[in-house]
Amino acid sequence: MTSARTQPILDEQARHRSAFESFCRLLTAEELDEQVPGMPWTVHGYVAHLATIDSLIVPFLAPLVGIAGVPAPEVPPPSPFDIDEWNEAMVPLRAGAPVDELLSEAAKHRAEYVRVLSALSDEQLDMMIPFGGDRKVIDLPPTQVRLEDLLWAIALHDPNHTQDILRAIPQREPDVRGWLASSDFARIPEAITARRA
Repeated sequence: MTSARTQPILDEQARHRSAFESFCRLLTAEELDEQVPGMPWTVHGYVAHLATIDSLIVPFLAPLVGIAGVPAPEVPPPSPFDIDEWNEAMVPLRAGAPVDELLSEAAKHRAEYVRVLSALSDEQLDMMIPFGGDRKVIDLPPTQVRLEDLLWAIALHDPNHTQDILRAIPQREPDVRGWLASSDFARIPEAITARRA
């Protein structure tokens, strides 16, 4: 049975994923090709990132809840682990992929992620885990964060990166204004926010 603390996370991320999918389907090929200022990715690159990142997270969490047989990520995690290096290797592999294909892949990975999250206990949600964040962009040392807090940050990943995307295509802001205004970014602890680009 899903923990009463996990269900709101699942509901929140499902709401944001639905809104993000709708937003992505509005975008033109020209908008997808726009470079996000000051960042290494185009709009399409951010969509590819959000479509693939769950495939990296699930294999780390599945052993906690005794779930075996989850697919390994297409790009093996680097050793020592560095999420930036993984993203740099993974996102270019989706260059040129149609949005519908990316969203279909995202749905597949998200289903596995939901299956794993649904099995977490309250004790596991309280675990302290290492979090390095975007070390190549932000010069802060790794820290320890509660797993539950990290899961809330992941639940808000879609609206967080939609804000990045809007820097490239600000004309689309009215399409997502209500959704982003309803996103409670204050739920994410400072220790996590400070380490994310």
